[in-house]
Amino acid sequence: MGSFIRLGSLVALAVLTAAPLAAQTTKTASLPLVEVSPYVGYLAASNLADGPLGTSISAGSGGLYGAQVRIPLMSSVSVIGNFAYSAGKLRAGIPIVGGISLGDAKTYLFDGGLQLSAPELARGSRSLTPFVQAGVGGVRRDLSVAGITNRSTNLAWNIGAGGDMEILPGLGVRILVKDYIGKFDIREATGFDVESRTMHDWGFSLGVNLSF
Repeated sequence: MGSFIRLGSLVALAVLTAAPLAAQTTKTASLPLVEVSPYVGYLAASNLADGPLGTSISAGSGGLYGAQVRIPLMSSVSVIGNFAYSAGKLRAGIPIVGGISLGDAKTYLFDGGLQLSAPELARGSRSLTPFVQAGVGGVRRDLSVAGITNRSTNLAWNIGAGGDMEILPGLGVRILVKDYIGKFDIREATGFDVESRTMHDWGFSLGVNLSF
């Protein structure tokens, strides 16, 4: 009888141990191979330079259009790649007078990094997955004044946070706020001997998740 009790205990222990592993394996197996997320939004660009007496030059905030690719490594960790484009006006800020348009400004964002996802928050038939992102890449700016275009490409770190909501299997929506942190090389873009400053360009976006 004692042998049967010990055998039953071992079987019960094996089942209890294997259940979480099986659930994890099933969840890992259900992960998409790749997820593509086209999005639109708004890029709030910081000033390129701050001059005396409250004057400034801004890179031009404007609409943001892009796409992100996500490749899950496990249930909570993914590799991401991103490309986005924004266009606005190059403006000079002058106290009392206000902003004066100097030309056009185009911004290209390209970066890669990691996404860490929190456990799903389920409510009814919908589930929300909060996440954070961090990565590194580049920011290229094309500044056009009087038909002359100058370009500058600079290293930029980024950090962001958002959430994914599944609508149907393989289809969902994403909201994301991202801060691009880097320096703009004014000498390269304009030729002026002005010290570069650290910029924070904020991207606010809403996209669609397509999983394959």
